[in-house]
Amino acid sequence: MEILVFDFGGTQGRCGLASRDGKLSRVLRLQRSNGEEGGTWFERLLAAGRGIVSQQTRTVAVSFGGPVATDGRILSMHVAGWEKVDLRGELSRAFRLPIVVENDANCGALGEFHFGAGRGKRTIAYMTVSTGIGGGVILDGKLYRGAHGMAAEFGHMVLHPGPNAPQYAAGKPGVLEALSSGPAIARDARAKLAELKLPVPEKLTAKDVFDAAGRSENWACDVLGDAIGHLGRGVAAAICAYDVERVVIGGGVAQAGKLLFEPLREKVAAYIPHYLAEKYDIVPAELGDDAPMLGAVALVADV
Repeated sequence: MEILVFDFGGTQGRCGLASRDGKLSRVLRLQRSNGEEGGTWFERLLAAGRGIVSQQTRTVAVSFGGPVATDGRILSMHVAGWEKVDLRGELSRAFRLPIVVENDANCGALGEFHFGAGRGKRTIAYMTVSTGIGGGVILDGKLYRGAHGMAAEFGHMVLHPGPNAPQYAAGKPGVLEALSSGPAIARDARAKLAELKLPVPEKLTAKDVFDAAGRSENWACDVLGDAIGHLGRGVAAAICAYDVERVVIGGGVAQAGKLLFEPLREKVAAYIPHYLAEKYDIVPAELGDDAPMLGAVALVADV
């Protein structure tokens, strides 16, 4: 059976064909233009899909970059024109095929569980740390969606309450996303450099901060110590809440390797109760950008 797979993102999108065993083919990548409205972006992605769909295609599976209701309606997206769109209905009318839709973090969890770093486990938490922080949880081999399809919104856990709590993008002040995401690390690095009266680069990213920490630059080590400390509390909370065997960390920040994972494991160990010690592990994701698409493929069997 052939599956048409979409990965709808706010700035990038992909579509391709896939087999049930996770083999991707004819993958097309699209870049959203600056200022391009959601409706136009949606139509371009649909046109790409129409260009590769075949008579052997039996299902359309979608990973969407934002919260999606259980009925397939978009709840939120940082692109004008997406909110409240009946994504499942629009795709059904476009392709006249069965449609499965899930948010990209849940798809990432499913992808890693079936085809990546979660293979062989029954209960895992997946956390993606990049521009934002999202996640998904697999309990006893099944995706856990929660009562409203909003489970595992790890980035929205408030870990730093108070009047001086930092804020980033959507969400309440002091949430994990405002403390440990890539942009949050860059923001705190700029503030730290300014405080020390050191030059502040015009373009500074989380990767730049990790690179500086790799050179043992104190300002970068301090910034990352705070960010990884907050992330460790978030990961520990997920372990305590779901009693998982494995935590899989993906996203751009996870590409920092041991500079992230070694201190993160130490922080998490300090925050969890002793009876959970050595009952879990924390590993990097294996699938990279393919995780959401492969998770969408897994949806076809998982729903």
